[in-house]
Amino acid sequence: MARSAGKSDVNVLLSLKEGSESAFSEIYNAYSRGVYRKLLYMVKSKDDAEELTQETFVRLWEKRSLIDPDQPIIPYILRIAGNLVHDLYRRSARDQQLQQAIIAASSELYLHTEEDLLYKESKALIDSAIEALPDQQRQVFKLVKLEGKSYQEVSEQLGIGTATVSTHIVRATKSVRQFLFNSYGGPALLLAAFLLWC
Repeated sequence: MARSAGKSDVNVLLSLKEGSESAFSEIYNAYSRGVYRKLLYMVKSKDDAEELTQETFVRLWEKRSLIDPDQPIIPYILRIAGNLVHDLYRRSARDQQLQQAIIAASSELYLHTEEDLLYKESKALIDSAIEALPDQQRQVFKLVKLEGKSYQEVSEQLGIGTATVSTHIVRATKSVRQFLFNSYGGPALLLAAFLLWC
C-alpha cells in the first residue's frame, strides 16, 4: 500500500483540489522533470515525451477533483501519464492499419486491374464523379489526372493561368472524393486516396 502523504503535501493537494493555481505550479515544479524522464524512457522520443508531460499535467488539473489528499500524488500522476502513452500507441496502431489498408487496396488494383470487380465498380463511380464536375474543372481534371499533363501544358492548351489550373484540380479532387464517400463509403474512399492524392 502506498504511504500516506505528509502534512505539507496534504495541504498542497487540498489547495490543488480546490483550484489553486499556485498549488498546481508547486506540484508541476516538483514532479514534471521526473515524469518527463519516465515518459522519455517509455516512448523514446523527446518531442513525444515533452508533449505527453504537458498533457499529463493538463489532465491532472482537469481531474483535480478526483485527487485524494491523503495519498501521495505521484502514483496518480504516473497513472495519467501511463494512460496517455497507451492512447498514443493505440493511435499509432490505427494509423499503421490505415496505411496498410491503402497499400493493400493499391496492390489489388495493380494485381487484378480490369478483372477485379471491385475495381470496375469503383472506377465506374470515379467516372461518374468526374462527369458531375463543372465543365472546365472536368476538362482540367482529365488532362492532369488521367492524361498526365503538367499544369503548364494544360495552361497553354486551355489558355488559362497555372494558378487557375491548380485551383480547378484542388476543387475537383475534393468534389470527386466527396462524391465517392457519399456514394460508396470507405472502400471507394480508399481507392480515391490511391488514385487522386496530389
